Amino acid sequence: MKILKSGTLSDTTLRRLRITPSYFFLVWRWSMWLYALIVILFFKPHYQESATTLPYGELTTLLLAITFIQALIVTFYAPVLRIPFLKLVNRDGLRARLRFGRPSVEDDEPDIVPPLAHTRNTYWDITIYSMDVLICGLVMYYSAPIAVPAFGSGSPFYRYGLSTVFAASLAYRYRGGLAAAIGYDLFAVLGMLLPAPGATVYPPTVIDIVGSLVDAPTAALLTAFMATLIENYAQSKRREQNNTRIQKALVRVGETLMKNSHNRQELLRRSAKQIQQGGHFQRLSIALVGHDEEDAPATQSEISTFVEATPYDGEQPDRHRELFDEVIRSGKNLLLFEPLDDDEHAGCARCYLPLPKDGPVQLILGAESLRATPFDQNKEEFLTIAGTQLLIALENIRLTEQMVKLAASAERGRIAREIHDGIAQLIYMLSLNAETCQAQAQRIAEASEEDAELLTPLATRLGKLVTISKQALWETRNYMFSLKPLMSGTTTLTQMLTNQVREFETISDLPVQLVIEGVEVFPTDDSRRARSYAQAGAALFRIVQEALTNAYKHAEASQIQVLLRFQDESIEVEVHDNGRGLQDNDENVAQGTPTRIYSGHGMNGMRERATELGGTWNVQAGPDGGLTVQACIPLNAKRRA
Repeated sequence: MKILKSGTLSDTTLRRLRITPSYFFLVWRWSMWLYALIVILFFKPHYQESATTLPYGELTTLLLAITFIQALIVTFYAPVLRIPFLKLVNRDGLRARLRFGRPSVEDDEPDIVPPLAHTRNTYWDITIYSMDVLICGLVMYYSAPIAVPAFGSGSPFYRYGLSTVFAASLAYRYRGGLAAAIGYDLFAVLGMLLPAPGATVYPPTVIDIVGSLVDAPTAALLTAFMATLIENYAQSKRREQNNTRIQKALVRVGETLMKNSHNRQELLRRSAKQIQQGGHFQRLSIALVGHDEEDAPATQSEISTFVEATPYDGEQPDRHRELFDEVIRSGKNLLLFEPLDDDEHAGCARCYLPLPKDGPVQLILGAESLRATPFDQNKEEFLTIAGTQLLIALENIRLTEQMVKLAASAERGRIAREIHDGIAQLIYMLSLNAETCQAQAQRIAEASEEDAELLTPLATRLGKLVTISKQALWETRNYMFSLKPLMSGTTTLTQMLTNQVREFETISDLPVQLVIEGVEVFPTDDSRRARSYAQAGAALFRIVQEALTNAYKHAEASQIQVLLRFQDESIEVEVHDNGRGLQDNDENVAQGTPTRIYSGHGMNGMRERATELGGTWNVQAGPDGGLTVQACIPLNAKRRA
């Protein structure tokens, strides 16, 4: 006997152990048919021919033909021979239609292969075994007059008929075997009470009666006992092998989770492959529910990420997605077994397992295989363990990303405070001193004509210094706003733009009119919409910031208007100035190409901020001169990769 290093029986040895009883049944049936043939050919029968009965030769020929055809049909349709044959014949066709990989045969084989044809219809199976008992019993009844005694064990086909008891015992154990034995013995009792045509007058003896009625129940009990022992032993070894295989598979899955703990997409792809191999599935799919590309899971029930270890290339994807949607709606496990149209011994077994986190479903594992039986509880437990590990790994990735973002945000805030308390204050003091010196130089020049010629150039240079220092202060403020986290806490977009406009007016001395249309409503009850709103608000704040900077530095505007419009599904902003406009290179500026008046880099930045969130951006000349920058960002669009 072949033994694995782990101490368990090999798959080949277990398979042979499970099919041995069925081969014993087939060998017994054919051997006993040959025994009946020899008895009929070489031993003188005690048969009385009469006008109402068939001649001896015709009767024996008919019985031999019936039993030969019966044994031939049973052999041809025996699962132990037919299933491997059908798998060999139909494998390519089933692969071509279902696009499956290697069929899973070691998981769906029965512990004891039944000797007769086995279907998924219990009533049809009982009919098959009952017909076998009926045929064997009738053959024994009509062939008994050939020998003495003219019933039961006197028939040359008596031992042949015992094979039907073996068949029922191997398939249904004690209950099936005893039922078949009783049914078979009824024909022996019928031969005693109502002898078959042509039977000799023979008074039954106790030995003949016991020999005819005890053999079948004894054979049923012994066969059922041996089949039960083999089944228990095979199940025990198979469970041990399955546990060992599942443990190894889970270890490989764990190693995959550890190696790809920083890349979500790569983690899902490799995990799907490992779970597929570990569970002997022919297709394994993973669906993330309610995720966007970079943030925490949302409450909205929709598939955001879908990964398949064996992608579909046939007609099945729609059906596949429908089942996933059904699991999302119900939140419950879905186990299906869909028989194949062209093979009654195989079907498509499906298992869809949802894994919730804090209530809603976050992850779904979908497994499919071409099998003879549905998935058992072991498959479901394996998917549960592997899926839970994967869910924990995904949560760790999310927490790590959040930690990195929080650390980066804290560092940006620290740098912004350092700039505010250091460089910004120094530049502000420089601007005040330069402005004071300019005013003093102008007063002295106006008071003394002698010094005016000398002080006027100085006042002009000081004015330029004031302008440069204010521009430097505005640039520094822009850097501070870029570093600070936007729309944090209870800060709204209206408050942010209001503070930005006031600070811009203070630094630039340019009047800015802020017009707000609509009512700003922050979506606090929907986390996904809240994140979309925060992203849109941050992008619009940066666009207004860049537009004000361009108007101040390049457009030579004297008046600016900012229009903020809140709509149900989008937020729109317009920044209009009365400056120099696009002038002679309108087309280049509109396309975001570098230009001297409006920074090309700034234009590209505004365009990218809007389009990245699925919005629109446009720049055009105003009706009264100047320039108008327009941006509109929807609140429910997905972030563009």
